[in-house]
Amino acid sequence: MSSTPVVLRSATQNSQALALELHPQIGGAITRFQLTRPGETLDLLRPTPAQVIAERNVLETSCYPLIPFSNRVKDGRFTFAGREYQLEPNLPGHPHPLHGHGWRCEWDVLEQSEDSVTLAYSRSGADFPSRQSGTQRFKLLPGALQVDLDLRNTGAEAMPAGIGLHPFFPKPADTRLHAQLASVWLGTDDCIPVTRVSVPERWDFSAGRDLGDLALDHCFGGWTGRARVVWPSRGVNLAIEATNVLTHAVIYAPPGQDFFCFEPVSNANDAFNLSARGIDGVGLSVLKPGESLSARVTFTVRSL
Repeated sequence: MSSTPVVLRSATQNSQALALELHPQIGGAITRFQLTRPGETLDLLRPTPAQVIAERNVLETSCYPLIPFSNRVKDGRFTFAGREYQLEPNLPGHPHPLHGHGWRCEWDVLEQSEDSVTLAYSRSGADFPSRQSGTQRFKLLPGALQVDLDLRNTGAEAMPAGIGLHPFFPKPADTRLHAQLASVWLGTDDCIPVTRVSVPERWDFSAGRDLGDLALDHCFGGWTGRARVVWPSRGVNLAIEATNVLTHAVIYAPPGQDFFCFEPVSNANDAFNLSARGIDGVGLSVLKPGESLSARVTFTVRSL
């Protein structure tokens, strides 16, 4: 099945403009985000190859939504409101369902203009406490991309909930990351959290840190909602600002790769089970029928 892209363009400001490409039918994913300025075009997110689009491989795109939870649920099992649930596997060979349902759904275009688009999906299933619907609204402003996420409980029962984004950023050799983070979850090799500790010095990004060969795949808590990716050799940085629902961030920096992820998210890995064990501060929301969970992430481009 083919997928028709949606392309947005911003107004030009100071001889610079932004362009965004999305594929609603491929998990509501961004497939390209670029800055055009005199003499060059820069990818601000990892560009998506044509083969990835043809194969509809959402996990290899530029950015996709995390809804109705971020990251993993251990073995797909959790208890909520006195009832046990078993999530359907969503990644072959992986025991822990990953990143919610939204990235595996086809999204519909509700509204579209030259610089904005609203996408939506809905889902029902016996493996989750309630029916749900989600929207993503993308808006290109002069010098910025604004993404609004909304998850709504459309069923008759309460449900646990989390939201977030999974962007992939280019990682040239001089890439630096700035972020204020209070804690980090340590756990198993397959990223199931066991204990929460203060951020150690080697993972302290508060004053900025070169990513270099740093290898990370961890969920951090106590994020202030502000971060910055700096590319000195490209003469540009990208400021990330999120509303206060998104109190966690997953940093994924696989060794030897030319990308890394800084994922603004509302919940810790395996938050459904952590919360059921009485652990607080894991970012789990509970939505009653008709209630929604909303957040905004803004990516602002600045020249150095």
